[in-house]
Amino acid sequence: MSENSEFLAELAGVLSAQVAGGSPVELVEVDQRSEGNSWETYLITASWDSGDRTAAFAVKREPVSGIVGSYDVAREVALLHATARLGLPVPGVVAHRDGEPGNRGFFVMERLSGVVPMPHTVTRMITDPGDRAALGRRVAREMATLHAASPASLDLTELDPPPAPGDTGRVENDQWRKTYDEVASIRIPVLDLALAWLDYRADQVSGRVALVHNDFRVGNLVVNPGDGALVGVLDWETAHFSDPVADLAWFFQRTSRGRSPLACKLLGVDDFLDEYAAAAGWRPDQASLTWWAVQSLAKSAIGCLQAVAIFERGDRPELRYANMAHSVYYSLGWLNQMLRDGEWGL
Repeated sequence: MSENSEFLAELAGVLSAQVAGGSPVELVEVDQRSEGNSWETYLITASWDSGDRTAAFAVKREPVSGIVGSYDVAREVALLHATARLGLPVPGVVAHRDGEPGNRGFFVMERLSGVVPMPHTVTRMITDPGDRAALGRRVAREMATLHAASPASLDLTELDPPPAPGDTGRVENDQWRKTYDEVASIRIPVLDLALAWLDYRADQVSGRVALVHNDFRVGNLVVNPGDGALVGVLDWETAHFSDPVADLAWFFQRTSRGRSPLACKLLGVDDFLDEYAAAAGWRPDQASLTWWAVQSLAKSAIGCLQAVAIFERGDRPELRYANMAHSVYYSLGWLNQMLRDGEWGL
């Protein structure tokens, strides 16, 4: 039996025990997806009670290797439970098995009904500008809800402890500088300069600490195919405690909107901030937004270099990992543009 067949057999057994009340489960449809750069993703249809019961699920399995250094089923499940308690639209977890040496873990979620627009498809998938703007405003409110929860109230012991409010930038930059040093075979001058500037200006954070999604953007949102209404927020594997402005700057990132003035091609940045401020009760200043904007581009570039290193090691022999060598230049290009425009560097 192949490794994948063993996994699917174990998956059926876990669903039998945790979902079907011990009734044998048959996986009648299994679709391993190629999108994404983290967990292995499967869309499945399970049947039990002699075919009288069927359900569609999404399954996330720990990868052999990935851009995120560590994939922890218990951590992801805890995050989904915690954010669901806050009222955020996240998929419910129905079953899981923690990983162990030689046996990668996985978790099973309800499959949300909808589509996932990408930065290059969002205007084609949600054709009405008013619907796109409404989605942007909804995202701003959901982000505010996430950031309003005090770290202590979430009881997320699976995560690293929250940093001191004034240290969020330093902690983040130290982490990505370390990764850059590990994976960069050739130093990139603008990236070296950005990391040095981020160190020098690390006090320009907001002084707040919250749970941040860390990848809150189009591409991780499930929406209604008709009107673009938000159905769910996916992919919480890199969520951690940091400055909430990090999520805002990531959503505004140039690589997700190109030269569009609209954040993620949905809503104007000022309008998004107005909606966020109305829900959150505060609005970040421009200095903290700029600091996290530069950090987000540096992080994106380093993440691409990390993916290439994973491909070169043979951990993930998939061309999309090798192609990330091309993607790094989008982040570097926008870092250069912001530097020429005087947005950072002083």
